[in-house]
Amino acid sequence: MATKLEEEEYLYRRAIEIIESPDSESVKEDLLFEEVWVPLAELYAERIKTPKPEAEVEL
Repeated sequence: MATKLEEEEYLYRRAIEIIESPDSESVKEDLLFEEVWVPLAELYAERIKTPKPEAEVEL
């Protein structure tokens, strides 16, 4: 099973493939949303829903 970091790396590589593809901009936007941004949000859903306490946030 891949680690979270490996999954994230795969998604970023997939984003680059989509961006560099000859598809139209609207197709690229749809693919990026479906194949990259949604899975990335799911990967970090818990962290998005439960932010770090202010004492732990680094500026």
